[in-house]
Amino acid sequence: MDAQEFSKYGHVLRPGPFRRRRAFWLDGDVPHWRKGRVKGHIALSAITDVVVLEQAGGATCRLIEANGRRHRISERHSFGWEVGERHRFGASELRCATFASLVAAIGRRMNKKHPAERK
Repeated sequence: MDAQEFSKYGHVLRPGPFRRRRAFWLDGDVPHWRKGRVKGHIALSAITDVVVLEQAGGATCRLIEANGRRHRISERHSFGWEVGERHRFGASELRCATFASLVAAIGRRMNKKHPAERK
């Protein structure tokens, strides 16, 4: 794991008990992501829309790129079958603080980059 995943604007989650861990974090104005061992980043200028859906089971944020690619960031973390998580396998928790911090920072930085598009 990258130390930046646990930084001020880092968020780590597992969408389901049999899914890989995902991490999202900001390094300056560049959102980064990791899914398993695969890493990448997105330029803020490539993001055309940020959609936050509030649901009973936890909030979800979708970053939509100009090419149509979507990155889904969930507030809910499921515990898997890894060492240290086995005793909680199948359980889940909301990681509200890290989710809200990351999504708010992305929103603020998007507004700075595209002030004319504010609604």
